[in-house]
Amino acid sequence: MSLSRLLILLTCLYSVAAVAHDVGASGTTKPPYTLTPVIQQALSDSALQGYEMLAVRLDIVPGGVDPAPHRHDADTFVYVLKGDVEVELDGRKSIYSAGSMFHEPRNVLHSLLKNTSAKKPASVLAIFVIKSGREFFVPLAK
Repeated sequence: MSLSRLLILLTCLYSVAAVAHDVGASGTTKPPYTLTPVIQQALSDSALQGYEMLAVRLDIVPGGVDPAPHRHDADTFVYVLKGDVEVELDGRKSIYSAGSMFHEPRNVLHSLLKNTSAKKPASVLAIFVIKSGREFFVPLAK
């Protein structure tokens, strides 16, 4: 996956999240988080040929909620950098605090990402292990 494709995918993910949120009094949409690409690297083990690691940082605004159901066609490992986040995977909600990490299996339904604090931002580092040609972000078909 090229860096330009990554940026397009991240833009799409960010746009879907923004659309899923309330429109403020001014008529503008308030996205729940910002995305920052961290690294993209092909894996060097010949047994993993065609796979790469992709990492992004999500900075979630106080009280930010992303309820847009989607899947990632990749195994995802998420490390909570600061704050507390609530996540719903396959209908099960869990709260993770700074310093904890969780695994999101490939293609599991992800239907919630929420900063549990209304006053403090939260940040996570999401690390995807993905095979070339697979979709990073797959919105749930309605």
